[in-house]
Amino acid sequence: MDSVTAAMGKSGFILFTIGLLIGAAVQTFRNPRMGLSAHLTAVQTGPALIAFALFWRYFSVPPSWAWVLQLSLVGSAFLLTAGLMASAMTGASQILPIAGKGFSASEAQERVVKAMVLGSSVWMLVACLTICACFLFG
Repeated sequence: MDSVTAAMGKSGFILFTIGLLIGAAVQTFRNPRMGLSAHLTAVQTGPALIAFALFWRYFSVPPSWAWVLQLSLVGSAFLLTAGLMASAMTGASQILPIAGKGFSASEAQERVVKAMVLGSSVWMLVACLTICACFLFG
């Protein structure tokens, strides 16, 4: 396992641990339901990063793309968790109306949360689709 792949696995463990801490603090957020979403996202994407690291060698990703895709997976997972945390703390709810029902935030806070959540989701999807294309067509 190379150093970048090992770093992805370690990042997954750190994200999982952050998720446990978020879970302990869920009731302290302005929107506890969104805090629960942040907790679940972190405790699910952390192990996903660990799994990516363990199975990376089977994905047939060209070496020149590997570090960019690994950075994308790690970065998008942390950004998504941070966006959900920001939503839980501020009450921003436009981008996540089910978990945010009954809450609102300033327009600026709503825009920041929307950019974080939507941006990280698209970023993660593109990275995963690229990895799938590598092992399906590579």
